Amino acid sequence: MEEKDNKVREILWNLAGFKKDIIKTCKVDSYHAGIIGTLLFIVGIYSALAWTFFFLTVTSNPFMPVIAGLFMGFYIVSFDRALIASMSSGSTNLYSIGFRLLLATLLGIFLAQPMILKFYEPDIKREAQILVDKKNQERKKELEIVYKFDADQLKQQKTDLENILSNKEKLLNHAETDFKTEMDGSGGTKRWGYNIVSQQKEKIFKQHLEEYQKTADTLQPKIATIQEKINEINTKIAKEFEDFKQSNTAFGTLIQVEALQSLLTKDKTGSLRMRYYLLVFILALIELSALIAKMLYGTRSYKSKANFITEEEVKSSENDKEIILAKLEEYKNLTLENELALIRKFFTEAKEVNHSKLDEMMAEYRNGKDKTNKDLWEQFTKKCFIKE
Repeated sequence: MEEKDNKVREILWNLAGFKKDIIKTCKVDSYHAGIIGTLLFIVGIYSALAWTFFFLTVTSNPFMPVIAGLFMGFYIVSFDRALIASMSSGSTNLYSIGFRLLLATLLGIFLAQPMILKFYEPDIKREAQILVDKKNQERKKELEIVYKFDADQLKQQKTDLENILSNKEKLLNHAETDFKTEMDGSGGTKRWGYNIVSQQKEKIFKQHLEEYQKTADTLQPKIATIQEKINEINTKIAKEFEDFKQSNTAFGTLIQVEALQSLLTKDKTGSLRMRYYLLVFILALIELSALIAKMLYGTRSYKSKANFITEEEVKSSENDKEIILAKLEEYKNLTLENELALIRKFFTEAKEVNHSKLDEMMAEYRNGKDKTNKDLWEQFTKKCFIKE
């Protein structure tokens, strides 16, 4: 049982970024390191669950949210582990801590939103429905504006044709009334019966009737055709509007967020806003709990031993460096001394040989007839000089 407990402690120490060989020699700090490791383990579980919940709100795939949630949990634990390890070794980077605080705050804001959406789901749905209805009406107006020019032109053409037909009908009705009043003596010449005037008015009436029928036969098909085009436009608007409504029956993440923002604006008491900020603060504290615990405990004993080991390794490395450099310097000096001695000996022993060779060349030069001073000098430099 004790061996099992030791294994668990070692896992927690390693999770928190403490070196097992050092922390196990620290009686108090080893206990603190176990607490920090436990908190970091809980932070990892929380992060994985929170991010899984978030990804469930944006995708219907059952596997991707779990994979993404585990990845984010692993990332957050790894980052906190690196920070705790740096703080434990005494090399705390304030920029890293500041970045972690900023990250925790942003993640708290990011994760608080889907949680608030879930907590206030009935209110969010009601507000989302209101927003959807508004968007539907806006979409309908947009469609009407898109087809307004064509529809107005068709309506104007129909109105013009109907006005022409209406004017013809008015003339016909007037001629008919004039003929009838002439026949019954109530109008016109006040003479009753089918006389010359009534015959003339009948002729005029028949002319208007014939013109009306011709005009009606010509214009009514055109009016009917224009009305069909108007009906087609209205049908098209209605279909596109219905398709838009059908595509927005489900409340997506964006419309829910918009509904939440609308509720926050309408919330005069401020209770919803206060709960939202409080949830953000709580989520950020949960993420920072392991770092807060590390700052509270300090683990000075572990830090002191870790610093001692680090300094010892640095000192040993510096000593090794000095020894190697000293060896190289001594090797250089001895090599230089040895080669200089050889050079001196070479030139000392070669001195007599050079003189004898010079004597031989001078003798040949005295006996020779074709050689010049230049030839002698070139021969001498080739045999006796190392470099010209």
